Amino acid sequence: MLSSLTWLLSETFWPYLLLIVLCFIYVNFASFNPLKSGSKQNVLIVIAHPDDEVMFFAPTILSLLRSGNNVFLVCLSKGDHEGLGEKRKKELIASCTKLGIYQSRVTVVDDEKFKDGPENDWDVNALGERILGVIKRVNAESVVTFDGAGVSGHPNHIAMFKAVNKLHETKQLDKVTVYTLESTNLARKYISILDIPLSSITNMNTFVSLPREVIRSWQAMMAHSSQLVWFRKLYLIFSRYMLVNTLKEIK
Repeated sequence: MLSSLTWLLSETFWPYLLLIVLCFIYVNFASFNPLKSGSKQNVLIVIAHPDDEVMFFAPTILSLLRSGNNVFLVCLSKGDHEGLGEKRKKELIASCTKLGIYQSRVTVVDDEKFKDGPENDWDVNALGERILGVIKRVNAESVVTFDGAGVSGHPNHIAMFKAVNKLHETKQLDKVTVYTLESTNLARKYISILDIPLSSITNMNTFVSLPREVIRSWQAMMAHSSQLVWFRKLYLIFSRYMLVNTLKEIK
């Protein structure tokens, strides 16, 4: 604690704080991001569980909405691992509303083939069919989902990537651009705002939430009352995913 305070008061802290501010301004006003520039898009966020939308994708969702894009979301399970599926489904709708996604643009899949749980292997082909159906229905021009590491390594998250990637590889996503959320190492994952400079320098598709949007993210997470155990409260404070997202396009 004392060493942290000493660093805050040191000469090295203030230049780094300035760097964070400059990077924050840069990624929010530069036009390099294909999801920010040009015509407005229909963007589909593909997640596995209720609360994924805010714990991992909030900066992307809020930045897209701020730029005038139409954001849709599909959740491939209702999070019934502990028998709270119906409650968690309602929490998801409430969370999306706080983030700014209309309820009519949220799809929750309730299928026995996609039971929530790290021990459950989801069929990639069946997942792909469900996701493709939603992509066509909402006329999505871009899709955003997890990458091959799933941020937390959860098998259900990784299944999202495998399903969407297979659709892409088999050329079923005609004129649809696919982006995946970059998984970082453990150190970067929990350094909060300090990761903004590194993210903005190393990735051209960077989304950073404005201060008021961070508060909206916290409010959205509060809607997931069944999930607010102590370590998730710490996650709200320390996880960089509550502040910054870096996306990679699948070529």
